[in-house]
Amino acid sequence: KESGLDDNTMVIFTSDNGGLLGPTNNAPLRSGKGYAYEGGIRVPLIIKWPGSVKAGTTSSEPVTSVDYLPTIAEAARLDLPKGVEIDGTSLVDHLFSAGKVPLDRKAIYWHFPHYRHNPGPYSIIREGPWKLIHFYEGPMELYNLKDDLGEKKNLASSMPSKVKELDARLLAHLESIGAKMPKPNAEKK
Repeated sequence: KESGLDDNTMVIFTSDNGGLLGPTNNAPLRSGKGYAYEGGIRVPLIIKWPGSVKAGTTSSEPVTSVDYLPTIAEAARLDLPKGVEIDGTSLVDHLFSAGKVPLDRKAIYWHFPHYRHNPGPYSIIREGPWKLIHFYEGPMELYNLKDDLGEKKNLASSMPSKVKELDARLLAHLESIGAKMPKPNAEKK
């Protein structure tokens, strides 16, 4: 406070993904840490930026930790390296507009190609209200998070064309970034 930094410093508060099942309760979100459901992948995010973001402003726009680098760089008026693709999207315009300006991206992706626990490897695409979970060793699941935040009603069997559309975009994205794909450990099967 003495230096005046508290009047013009962006403070970002966030956490690790999902609470552990058992000692915590993620309701109304389904499941917890390590799982593909909202209770396992959502994190809190609070940004305090005096003079730029009005206190008490809220937004339900989904963001990810990869958005922090471009946001901080833009806020600090730093140029990102030329020729380097940055995965995230700056939140600055969204913050300045008190959440009225949507982020300039079509989808958010998660990719967990590991065989550490049930349900095994999975990838996710979130596009608008739609969330497709591509389980590599099980059926895909489709949810409309606007209508079903708790992911109780899997719409995959009733909306096969939406599943096909989102899965094609998900797999194209994974290929475009050279994502490592799951490889079963034959000794554990």
